[in-house]
Amino acid sequence: MKRFVFDIDKAVAAAAYLTKKRGGKISVFILLKMLYAGERHALLGWHRPITGDNFVSMPKGPVLSRIYDLIKGTVLAGESDMQKWSQHFSSRQQNHVTLLAEPDFDFLSQRELEALDAAFEEIQALENEHGLIADVLHARWPEWKDPKTSCGKGSAPIELTEILEQSLDDEDEIQRITLEIQAVQSAKAALQAD
Repeated sequence: MKRFVFDIDKAVAAAAYLTKKRGGKISVFILLKMLYAGERHALLGWHRPITGDNFVSMPKGPVLSRIYDLIKGTVLAGESDMQKWSQHFSSRQQNHVTLLAEPDFDFLSQRELEALDAAFEEIQALENEHGLIADVLHARWPEWKDPKTSCGKGSAPIELTEILEQSLDDEDEIQRITLEIQAVQSAKAALQAD
């Protein structure tokens, strides 16, 4: 089930922003963790996603599924999302991607940039301290569930409520925020359909 409306321009800008901060070349693992952390900061901070990507648990931790597919090149080459992605990023080489051309960073709000900065600092600190092994992130992000045990597959969806529960105790508040986010996403979907 599609939970958010994916925004390729924000996705490219967010990935490029983080890659640029790492000198223009970044490990796929690190990029995926920074992007997830940024989305998590945004959802917990002001209850909105940045890229509109869906979250999934994979064996090495949570990832943004559409961006991961773009990095792997498993999105059809002629599809507009893949075309936009390929204008800015190299194909994956030895588990790294390289920024080929800067996108328009104006697609990202100041708040979104701040969430990405916080994610960059968080993941970089963990990487410096622990070498950033997946087990460290599993403990840090309890919404992650081993997909092999939770659903018997290679990935399992992470629901919005599972993330919100990490900072909110009030079930009514979680439900209210979830419904509000769904209403905003429905409006975005309707605008895109026009």
